[in-house]
Amino acid sequence: MKIKSIIFISLFISILLPFFTFNSFSKYLFENTFPVAKVQIDNSPPEIELISFSNSNTPYPGYANKTHTITAKVRVIEDHIKGINFDSSHIKFKVGNNFVSVKFKKISYTSPNSKERIYEIVFTDVPNDGKLSLYFLENSVINESFQSNSPKTFSSNILIDNTAPVATFSEEVLETGYSKGIVSVNEGIQSVSGWDITDDNKTLSFDFPNPIEFNLPIKDFAQNPGSSLISIKKATNINLEYAIYDGGNNNAYVVNSGNISGENLISSNTIYKAEALFVRSSGNINSSFITGKAFLYTYSGEGSGGVCKYSELKYNYGYNPQSGYRVINKENWTNLFGKVYTEFGGTGINHFDSAGNILPEEIAKQYLYGLSGVSFSLTNYSQYSIVYQIYVKDIGWLPVKYNGQETMYSFDKPFCAIRINLVPNSQRQYLIDYWNKDC
Repeated sequence: MKIKSIIFISLFISILLPFFTFNSFSKYLFENTFPVAKVQIDNSPPEIELISFSNSNTPYPGYANKTHTITAKVRVIEDHIKGINFDSSHIKFKVGNNFVSVKFKKISYTSPNSKERIYEIVFTDVPNDGKLSLYFLENSVINESFQSNSPKTFSSNILIDNTAPVATFSEEVLETGYSKGIVSVNEGIQSVSGWDITDDNKTLSFDFPNPIEFNLPIKDFAQNPGSSLISIKKATNINLEYAIYDGGNNNAYVVNSGNISGENLISSNTIYKAEALFVRSSGNINSSFITGKAFLYTYSGEGSGGVCKYSELKYNYGYNPQSGYRVINKENWTNLFGKVYTEFGGTGINHFDSAGNILPEEIAKQYLYGLSGVSFSLTNYSQYSIVYQIYVKDIGWLPVKYNGQETMYSFDKPFCAIRINLVPNSQRQYLIDYWNKDC
C-alpha cells in the first residue's frame, strides 16, 4: 500500500503538475543587460565630390595646352575610410571623348576632418584638343565595410587646345594711299598691340602708309603661338627710296621701303662695296623729316677728302657730316635717274685717291674703301621710327639699329648692302625681329 502511494504521487508530479498555473507576485522587477559584441552598421558607400578646377593660364583660365598646370580639388565624404587609391590606376582624364595620359605633378591631402577629406590633384602635359574631364574609377575610395565609390566623371570648363592658330594675310588698298593689312585666323586669338580686332577675335587689321614686310606673332587663348607674314606692297602714302652705288659694275641699285639694295653684291661678287649711298623720301611726309650720316673710309686716311666722280659733290674721311645730320631731300642732293637724292660718300673711291690720282691696281681691285657705317634719325618720333641694317662681307648682316643708333662693324670694313624702312612705332619691334633673323 505504501508503495502504491509513492507511485501515484510520482505520476501526479511528472504528468499532471505542468498543467496547473501558478502566479507569483512581488513588489519589484529586476532586469540585467549583458553586452555580447559592439557592431556598427555602415550602409553608405564613399562619395567623391568636385570642388573646383584651376589653371595656370591665369589670363585665360578657360583654355590650356600641354605647358599649363591644372589643379582639380575634390572632396571625399566618408566617416570610416579604409583606403584612398588616388593614383594613375584609378584617376583618368578625358579630352573630348578620348581618354588621355597626363603627367601627375602632385596628389596631396590638404584639409581633413571627421566627415570629409579634401585632395588636390595637380597635373600637366595634357594632350589633344577638347573639353577636359576628370574620371574616378571604382575602388578609388574604400571604407571599412569594404564598400567602394561608384565610378564618377567630373566635367571641367577648361578647353584643351594644343593646335597653333593658322592665319592668312591680305592687303586692301585704301583711297588715302594707305594699305589695310588684314589677318584672318581660323580661331579666336588674343589682341595684338596697335591692331584692330573683330568681336569674334578672328580678324586683325592695321593701316600701313608704306611698303613693309615682317612676321606678326599671334597667340590663341591657350597661348599656342602662330604668325602671319605681313607683306604690304601697294601702299603709297609715304615711301623711301635708296640705292647703293657699286663701282665694280658702275651702277646704282634703287629699291623702295624695306628692300635690299646691294643684294646682288651679297649673292654674286661680294668683293664690291658701297662707294656711295643715295636716299630720298616721297609722299605725305615732311621734306625735312629724315636725316642721316655715314662713315666714309678712304685710301688717303684721316683728314683726307675727295670729290664724287658722278655728282662732283665733296666728301671727307670719317662721318659725313662730321657733326649733326644731313637732311634727306635738302642737303648734298644730286640727280639720279631723274630724281633728287641726298648722297653719302662718292663714286670712284675705290679707283682714285683724295687728290684724284688713280690708285695702284693691286689696291683698287680689292675694293677696300667706301661706306662702313650709317645712322638715320627722324625729326619727330611720335608716330614712326626709322629702322636700318647693313651687310658686311665675311661678317653678314649686323644687328638692326633704329632712330639714330650707329651701325658699323669696323671703320675699315665697308658694307655692301643695306635696307631701310619707316615703320609705325607699334610695329617696330616686329620688323626688328624679322630682320635680325638674318644675322
